Amino acid sequence: MEFDPGGVVRLAVIGLGHRATAMIASMQAVDPGVSIRAVADPDTEGTRRRLETVGPHHAEARVYPSADAMLEDAADYDGVVIGTRCHLHTPMAIKVASVGLPLFLEKPVAISLEEVGALREAFRGRKDEVAVSFPLRHTPLFSKALEVVKSGVLGTINQIQAINNVPYGGVYFGQWYRNYDQTGGLWLQKATHDFDCINLLAGSRPVGVAAMESRRVYGGEKPHDLKCSACDETETCPESPQNLIRRGDDGGMYQDSDDRTDHWCAFSREIENHDAGSALIMYENGIHASYSQNLLSRRAAYKRGATVVGYEATLEFDLAQAEIRIIHHRSDKVERMRMEVEDDGHAGGDLILAESFLDLVKGHARPNASLRDGLLSAAMCLAARESARTKTFQRVLEG
Repeated sequence: MEFDPGGVVRLAVIGLGHRATAMIASMQAVDPGVSIRAVADPDTEGTRRRLETVGPHHAEARVYPSADAMLEDAADYDGVVIGTRCHLHTPMAIKVASVGLPLFLEKPVAISLEEVGALREAFRGRKDEVAVSFPLRHTPLFSKALEVVKSGVLGTINQIQAINNVPYGGVYFGQWYRNYDQTGGLWLQKATHDFDCINLLAGSRPVGVAAMESRRVYGGEKPHDLKCSACDETETCPESPQNLIRRGDDGGMYQDSDDRTDHWCAFSREIENHDAGSALIMYENGIHASYSQNLLSRRAAYKRGATVVGYEATLEFDLAQAEIRIIHHRSDKVERMRMEVEDDGHAGGDLILAESFLDLVKGHARPNASLRDGLLSAAMCLAARESARTKTFQRVLEG
């Protein structure tokens, strides 16, 4: 069914959590005609509350107990947004594939090689019908950095050095992200964004990954279901609510939570997420990339970007500083560019990502980040995860 250019964009949402709510708001900022017609979410009360925050006119949206029930009325929608927890991304996307609606799929698109294969098969020949939530590649800063790389001013590129020092890393140990079976770990949760951007900078297909990881601080011997409110060590624990208040920075422990007075224990025995990880990536064209992520960084230690080294010049960019530097090798010339943007989310990337999805729904353009990109990034993350587990070099399978 073709989109009516004079009509509103009628969306159905599977899992209206914090991320989906924020993306719907970005879509409405691009096109005020965006309307939520239906939501499938087992948290009926929370869904109604979040519908009000997106806009009072969404209060009449139908709330379904399951995606299957909602998709029986597929003719009533122009597109679908999937914002569930990570382990449901692939199963829900496969359901949407059967009705043929344009899809906005949150990352990671899959958390196992089996899911990568199932998702690839479900959308065979139709990968451009899916917009994947890769906001970093849409940020004005990264877009400009990529433009410089593609211009050839750096000369022959031989290496990319990328880094992500995360200032809100506590969320992966104090909120639901700590549940490894729901996220697949922090390669898939965090590196999927960065690997996607590194692929664009390299301009080539990744063929192999070697990775390692460590967990030196978080995790421990506490029960997994322990919360600060039931713990007798809150006076001395550096991550307790009162000590976070004293410190003046929660380090992400409350991120994506409606309760800012309590959180799960970051030192529990079931935590499998690493608090630091590094990877080496080999590309078909001979470029290799290094990537490191650290979940202990806080405050001004935040850094997210890359250094791209060429024969003629080196490019550096950092989302934290909103700055690009081009250091020329044949002279003392150093160019600096600042990209100050109003941060609607992800350094300005969410608005552009939202616009890309709406263009897909309206039939104006293919998505800038398609399922093809999402599957490749997921395959890289899974290779890194397996490499770190087995201490072996891993081939990157086709996405």
